[in-house]
Amino acid sequence: MIRTRFKAFTTLPLLMATAPALAEDTADTTLETIVVQSGQAGVPAPNKTSRLLPAAPGGQVATGSGLGVLGNRDAMSTPFNVTAYTARLIADTQARSIADVAASDPSVRAIFPRSSYRDVYSIRGFNLFSYNMGFDGLYGIAPKQRYPAEFAERVEILKGPDTFVNGISLGGSIGGAINIVPKRAGNEPVTSITTSYVSDGEFATHLDYSRRYGDNKEFGMRFNGLVRGGDLAVDDVSERLGAAALSLDYEGEGFRLYGDFGLQSQKIDSPDWSATLANGVTDIPRPSSTVSLTQPWSWVRTKDAYGTIRAEYDLADDWTVFGAFGISGTETTGIYVQPTNLKTNGDYTGNAYSFPSNGIHYSAQAGIRGRAETGPVEHNLTLALARWNQNLKATRTTLGSFSSNIFNPVTVATPSLAGIVDLDDIHRTAAHRYTSLALADTMSMADDRVLLTLGARWQKVENTNYAAATGLVTSAYDDQKISPAAGLVIKPFENVSLYANYVEALQQGSTAPSTAANAGEVFAPVVARQIEAGVKLDLGPWTASLGAFRITQPNSLTDPVSNVFSYDGEQRNQSVEFNVSGEPIDGVRILGGIMLIDGRQTKTQNGANDDRKAIGVPDYQINAGLEWDTPFIEKLTLSARVINTGRQFVNATNTQEIDGWTRVDVGARYVHERDNGKPITLRAGVENLFDRDYWASAASGQASGIARGAPRTFLVSTTFEF
Repeated sequence: MIRTRFKAFTTLPLLMATAPALAEDTADTTLETIVVQSGQAGVPAPNKTSRLLPAAPGGQVATGSGLGVLGNRDAMSTPFNVTAYTARLIADTQARSIADVAASDPSVRAIFPRSSYRDVYSIRGFNLFSYNMGFDGLYGIAPKQRYPAEFAERVEILKGPDTFVNGISLGGSIGGAINIVPKRAGNEPVTSITTSYVSDGEFATHLDYSRRYGDNKEFGMRFNGLVRGGDLAVDDVSERLGAAALSLDYEGEGFRLYGDFGLQSQKIDSPDWSATLANGVTDIPRPSSTVSLTQPWSWVRTKDAYGTIRAEYDLADDWTVFGAFGISGTETTGIYVQPTNLKTNGDYTGNAYSFPSNGIHYSAQAGIRGRAETGPVEHNLTLALARWNQNLKATRTTLGSFSSNIFNPVTVATPSLAGIVDLDDIHRTAAHRYTSLALADTMSMADDRVLLTLGARWQKVENTNYAAATGLVTSAYDDQKISPAAGLVIKPFENVSLYANYVEALQQGSTAPSTAANAGEVFAPVVARQIEAGVKLDLGPWTASLGAFRITQPNSLTDPVSNVFSYDGEQRNQSVEFNVSGEPIDGVRILGGIMLIDGRQTKTQNGANDDRKAIGVPDYQINAGLEWDTPFIEKLTLSARVINTGRQFVNATNTQEIDGWTRVDVGARYVHERDNGKPITLRAGVENLFDRDYWASAASGQASGIARGAPRTFLVSTTFEF
């Protein structure tokens, strides 16, 4: 089981303890701070590419973010649409998971119930599972199902294919990518305790402790611990979560070493699940947002352990070698109930399943970054090799079904568990091996006013599937491809950037969902393409961007008649995106935007669904967030956020659709300044203020079905700084 598999994690922190022996004379060592002049920053020096960029005016987003092999880049020098949300926004919105942070982004929507045990996203109209998120640039390391937002320094959301900058991931991420930057020790010590309450009865305590040590503060340590438990807003749903994260670092003269380690255990009782519709249903009923559509005997438990080590060494002023290694283990067990065959009168069939899984992941990177000049052109070069391995066990047991109604749900007896297949009783079911080599050159010209990035990533994908009962190979493939990429930034004026990119991406094929007839089948890799162009404005206190893109990739869905999951044709998403953030007026902060998107099916079998709307892609998504520091009470801030999403089709023939919806969130916070300079911050908020009952999303693939929006939820927290 998980605790016996991860004894290696107890030795990983010991590697960091040897950092003093690696250090040279550090008498002149100081921790450097990057100063970025908005709108004029070019490409940072090779030994600065891993350092976080500062927060932008307003503090809710950063002035730039990480771009994988390209390193950290200022937003105005980046040929992509990417937003880095800060720890300040996470704290002030009382976010509990990465999905709560992503709720601030108009190009992103959560497509699985909030009261479930995992997070699933749609970025630019394409699905992204939480196990596809990066952790400090490494795939397969973050906890599989849900990561506590309190532990993140930044949540970086890149829109569009990320294979070139980050490499391939399990399940793919054609619409975009999410990268978690863990909290590490800064120059100033941190000691804070946050207590919180979430309706209907969940309480939590979060400890954040950070210090730097040594004559020149070259050694850093940061610890985050979180305990959360109690009843949630949906009937019968409760949560127990325990998590801890430790970050250690050494910053010497020309050498930097970072280690991040974590443990997490989560149990959800009566987890919510997405629902499927009966054929022919066009008038889709809406249940109360608080009613339980599962059973009190259902539960899901996840356990995760992870650790990473990252090192950088400066060969010279303009040449740096780097490497990273991560290992993680995850295990999910339990029983869940999915509402299926939902009819207009509210009748549905509840299907109960056991679907345990566990996996061991290894992720590694190594490379070199350098800078050279050829005449008037400065070349910023990166060569990087990456490897990602996964060994997976997964099985499914059908436990039976029952009839119920969303307006009058019933409780049934616990089914017999005698037939459940345990993970210890089966062989390995899948082995994934991804290898890639990336080469990138950002050419800087005309005093950094023209930045041209050219590159490619060679990728090799080796996947083998095994029969759970016998361990015999059932299918295998070995594929490779070179994926080119190009990006251009032109700065005609000091505060204006024009950008464009073209990216091809080899993506891991989809996996049939647990409810499909061919559940667990992993499909061969597919190729996706994106072309994008836009403009970014830096107006000092606030920034804005406007861009357009087109993405195409093979389309996957579950046939409503045969219940077989497969590919059919291509999905083409075209969109215009507008983003805005900052503090245009002192004391008034804005964050939001709009995505107008047209998702279509093309090249379907016999043209049956050509030009029909893609499943789960609305015509628009709008976010509008506002904060106001009130003049009548000093240190009091009021906030409001409106999230609006258009209608979405549920099936490929476009005969079933869910209505558009609007969610309103409000909040307030007050900062009490104490004589010792250590403030107390009180926060209160309400999500879904008007308690709307609505279906929030439709999806295909592994997340097939429709998911409910969360009910009205009250949040209160207090942060004590010492």
